[in-house]
Amino acid sequence: MKCPNCGSLNDKVVDTRQSKDGTVIRRRRECLDCGFRFTTYERYEEEKIVVKKKNGSTEPFQKEKIIRGIKLASKKRPITDKQIVNIADEIEKYLLEEGKLVVDSSEIGDLVQERLKKLDIVAFVRFASVYNEFKDEKDFENVLKKNKEDKH
Repeated sequence: MKCPNCGSLNDKVVDTRQSKDGTVIRRRRECLDCGFRFTTYERYEEEKIVVKKKNGSTEPFQKEKIIRGIKLASKKRPITDKQIVNIADEIEKYLLEEGKLVVDSSEIGDLVQERLKKLDIVAFVRFASVYNEFKDEKDFENVLKKNKEDKH
């Protein structure tokens, strides 16, 4: 750690204490060159996921967008808010565990569809129709046909 007094990188830790809630570590340091004592704090930095959109722009990952999209697709379906939040949590956890800090929006859409397909076929088709920009009834038929084939 660079000494704020003389700029030396030569120091030692003389005391370490953890905050009451355990989220911060306070360290008292002493510069071995000039003897100046100073305090540093350590806290963990949460990794942020960035979403790359279809048009090439990026934005921070927002779990709320997943929740909102699923809620729209599952309107009047037997899906609870808890199930919806669980899907969003699972997706966020998966992306972080896989180290995917920059992820295409299409991958997020695919992950949502994957989970909705297992949970409720109607909600899945509704989500897929918006996400995949269905143009006509043939698109709906193709998705339903593929779903039937996947089950067999």
